[in-house]
Amino acid sequence: MASRSVDMQCWKCGTELKNVLLPFSRYEECGKCRADLHACLGCRHYDPAAADACREDRADFILDKDKANFCDFFTVHTKAYRPHDNTAAQKARAALAEMFGEDLPADDVDSTQSDQALAELKRLFGESE
Repeated sequence: MASRSVDMQCWKCGTELKNVLLPFSRYEECGKCRADLHACLGCRHYDPAAADACREDRADFILDKDKANFCDFFTVHTKAYRPHDNTAAQKARAALAEMFGEDLPADDVDSTQSDQALAELKRLFGESE
C-alpha cells in the first residue's frame, strides 16, 4: 500500500496535524494532547447514533472509542474534532455546589473573573487593552 500525506485535526483537542503520513500506525499520537489517533473517535465511520457507534457493519465491536485499536476498517476523518459545549454541565455543578454550600472547583471560574484577572495582569505589566 502506498503512503500519502494528509492534513487533519486531532479528534480530541482539534490541533491541526500537517502532512500526516497514511496509513499510520495504531501507536500514532497527537503531538499536543497525546491522544491516540487510530481510535474510533478519529474514524470516518464513527457515528454515535449508529449501532456500536460505527457505520461499518463488518467492524468488530470496540469498547473504548478513544483508545488505539486494531480495526481493519479505520479510515481517517480529517475533521473529526467536535468542540464540546460544557455550559450545561457547569450550570449543574454550580447548582450542586450551591445546594451543598460548597465552592466551585477552579475550572468553573466564570469568564468575568478571568477577564478581570487578565485586565489586572495587563495593568501590572503596562499593556494597554
